Amino acid sequence: MALRSSQKGNCPFIPRSSAIRTCALVVLCLFTSISTAARFEELSVAVTNGEYRLRIVALLNAPADYVHNVITDYKHAYRINPSIIKIEILPFDHNHNNVVRLRNLSEHRVGPFCFDIHWVGDILEDKAGIIKIRTVPELSSFKSGSAIWEIRPRGESTWVLHESRLKPDFFIPPVIGDTIMKNKMRTDTQATFKRIECQAIAMFERDMEADTYLLKRLSNEERDCIKPDG
Repeated sequence: MALRSSQKGNCPFIPRSSAIRTCALVVLCLFTSISTAARFEELSVAVTNGEYRLRIVALLNAPADYVHNVITDYKHAYRINPSIIKIEILPFDHNHNNVVRLRNLSEHRVGPFCFDIHWVGDILEDKAGIIKIRTVPELSSFKSGSAIWEIRPRGESTWVLHESRLKPDFFIPPVIGDTIMKNKMRTDTQATFKRIECQAIAMFERDMEADTYLLKRLSNEERDCIKPDG
């Protein structure tokens, strides 16, 4: 994880020792608050022995097929996580044809500092509506990690369950660091789900209108899913 100072939007490198305790307080995605119709039925974050566990259940106001397509659109993951600055699908020799190995680099800012997080994971679309993810620790900024998505239609809406476990491979101050981490994970996860819903609705409307330029038009009008109320 590289640490840098931020000056006028740039991030020149600074020594790790001068900033690690500040930057380690927040290590996950930094999202913009947005407003949609997503309803959160359950959201919990816990930490045990340095491992953060997240569980969220939400009802999204969009068709299940479109929600699934947004979540599995790995090349465009930055649409629901704008901290991601680089995405790469890696060649991977595996007996299971449905496994995708993905690498991403995300950039995060805390006050005058910014830092990078590297993640590589294997993604398996196990069966209809089930997606399993395993972090590859030796290629990531995490000692271990796993996640599961479950996506189910519920009338015209979509019921989504997400559970994940991550153990960072960098220093987080005890007590106060854990509190900040858990609060950020709650906020950021809600924002991610709202972006998923926003993208799914936009794609559904695009198909209904047979308008292949809808997403571009929304972005040009500053009403994209990063700031959909823009």
